[in-house]
Amino acid sequence: MKTLTCLTFALILLPAAAFAQTISPGDRERARTQNKLGWEDMQSEKWERAATSFQNAIDIDPLFEMPHYGLGRARMALKNYRGAIDAYVRCRDLYRAQAGKVFTNAQEAQRYRQDRLTEIDEQIRLLQTGPQTPQRMDMLRQIQNVRRDVQESMQRGNNMSIESSVPAYVSLALGSAYFRSGQFVDAEREYKIAIASDPRAGEAHNNLAVVFFETNRIAEAEASVKEAKKAGYKVNPQLEQAIKERKK
Repeated sequence: MKTLTCLTFALILLPAAAFAQTISPGDRERARTQNKLGWEDMQSEKWERAATSFQNAIDIDPLFEMPHYGLGRARMALKNYRGAIDAYVRCRDLYRAQAGKVFTNAQEAQRYRQDRLTEIDEQIRLLQTGPQTPQRMDMLRQIQNVRRDVQESMQRGNNMSIESSVPAYVSLALGSAYFRSGQFVDAEREYKIAIASDPRAGEAHNNLAVVFFETNRIAEAEASVKEAKKAGYKVNPQLEQAIKERKK
């Protein structure tokens, strides 16, 4: 049977020294400008220009997570799946590196959180413009959850460590890049990580169902479709029909 492609969207580690790099507020602001341009180009489907803007942001501030994610999205649109994997892995590693980060004082930690809120608010604004596809709305929900967590952390006030995890949408995107590259084992792992982070990630359940179908695990595929629909995701009817036919 022809491979279903109802998905919408070698571990590369950043050098340890990169995480110790200090970025000035001016550099981060210039990087934000390039990141914003990249997302605007994505909305206009100007994939090459978007990739250039995201790379510009990364060149200015290699520790800024969102341009790495944006670069992965642009490369996926350009069918450069290997390049997309590299960008998503770097994005994931940056989020992992932030977990447990300790600042020298509470004021420094609060400034970091305020900068995060500024970046998240800009991403929310961009997601709220343009067509509201199920994928865009799900990512918006996840980013709003991240914003809530950062806001609650700020309200606690004197905590000098950063509670951070890899957002589900990053793991989901990485899984899709692996899937497009035919790396089903890696895709399955990342989809499961996305679901563990956010059980309501309907697209991750849907995409996991595709992996199960392609690897002939029909009972698991059927169960994942049910979870996707429970989360409110509109499952491709062709996938459901294919699962039914494979069960015969």
